[in-house]
Amino acid sequence: MIRAVLFDLDETLIDRTETMRKFLLSQHQRFTALHRHTDKKYVEVCLGYQENGYADKLSAYTLACIDLNLSGKALADQLFEDFKERYGKEPVLFPGVFDTLSTLFQIYRIGLVSNGRTKGQTAKIEAGGIAKFFSSVCISESVGCKKPDHAIFLACLNELSVPPVEAVFVGDNPQADIEPAKALGMRAIWLKNEFFPEPVMCDAIILNVQELPRLLENIA
Repeated sequence: MIRAVLFDLDETLIDRTETMRKFLLSQHQRFTALHRHTDKKYVEVCLGYQENGYADKLSAYTLACIDLNLSGKALADQLFEDFKERYGKEPVLFPGVFDTLSTLFQIYRIGLVSNGRTKGQTAKIEAGGIAKFFSSVCISESVGCKKPDHAIFLACLNELSVPPVEAVFVGDNPQADIEPAKALGMRAIWLKNEFFPEPVMCDAIILNVQELPRLLENIA
């Protein structure tokens, strides 16, 4: 019997690329030093160094500034500090996320397991209007370990008071999400995407979270 559904955040519930694009557009408006280039050019170059969100942000800004022939490290430092302070306040949810969580919330205990900074990740779920659905939120900076470390998954399960065998994990990254969930005895559902190959072991593959309510009905 499944009693809990745990989610990854970025690229599972939150569209990380579009959230970053939206942030970079607003950042371009705030920094006059960036106006040597169009906002479109600034966003294009910055996104090019993001490595699907896994790049070190200060390094990514430094490389973007060099690419754009801007004032190097000093500006990159300012942009990075601005990122730490403001990023996450205007998240872009994937289609159907709010309604899906609303439905699942009536049946299951819902948890979130995410790598990242506590401030930025918390800002996303609060500004996105989805914080109310989670009975446990475990973010790597706060927990002190990050996926794929089993400890962060167990921390969430403990807060939900649900054993691994009665939980499902939904995520986009085979190594960080699917493999550790399966190793712990959880069911694992992979959200198919263009960045990773299909995981060797998973219990189901979905194209979007809207498929979850019906799918979970058939998982014993």
